[in-house]
Amino acid sequence: MNGVMREGLCWVIAGGVAWGSVATARADDKTSYQVSGLYTEACSCHAPCGCELITLNMSCNGVGAMVLKAGTFGGADLSGAKLAYAGHPGEWVKLYVDAENEETAVAAEKFARALFAPWGTVESVKRAHVDIDGSAGRYMVKVNDGTTMQYESEAVLGADGKNPIEIRNVKNELNKTFKQGLGVSCSFSDDNRSFTIEKGRNAYFNDAMDASGSI
Repeated sequence: MNGVMREGLCWVIAGGVAWGSVATARADDKTSYQVSGLYTEACSCHAPCGCELITLNMSCNGVGAMVLKAGTFGGADLSGAKLAYAGHPGEWVKLYVDAENEETAVAAEKFARALFAPWGTVESVKRAHVDIDGSAGRYMVKVNDGTTMQYESEAVLGADGKNPIEIRNVKNELNKTFKQGLGVSCSFSDDNRSFTIEKGRNAYFNDAMDASGSI
C-alpha cells in the first residue's frame, strides 16, 4: 500500500472510512476548507471499523453522507450542500451532490473530489437528490429516493445507557471524534456497481462536525 493510502480514507461516509492527507501533494497544490454540519457513514466492517483507527481494510464496502450546514472550499461557499458517496477504498468511489444552486454544486463537487481522492478512482460525480433524516445516531439516508442508495443506522450507547460510545483522535479528515453506531440496512446500486451490507455492521456518525484544513 502506498503512502497516500496508508493515510487515506476508508468508508466514510462515511466512510468507511479512513481519511487523510495526500502524501504526495505539495502544500501549494492543496486548497483550504472549513465545514460544519452532520456526517454519517456505514460500512461492511465489523464494529468498530478499523479503517479509521489502524489502516484500510481493502475488502470494505462503504456508504456515507453529510450535510454541510456552513462551509467554504477555496473561498467558495458550501453552505447547504449535501454530499453522499459509495465506494470500495483503494479502488473506486462514486459521489453525489445536492445543492440549491449551480455555484454551490460546483464548489461541493470540487470539495468532494479532493476529499475522496485517496479512495482511488473517482468513477463519477452526479447531481442527485440526497435525503438525510434523523438525529442522535438513528439516521435514514436516501439518494434519489432510495433507488441509488439507502441505508439506516442506529447509535450504540455507552456505559451510562444514554450517550453513544465515542472514539476520539481518529484519522478522518473531517471527524477527529466519531460516535459509534450500527447499520440496520444498506443497499447501493449505480451503473456497474452494487452491494448490500448486512445488519449489525459498523456505522459512525458525528452530529457536531466542525473541521478545517487543506486538501
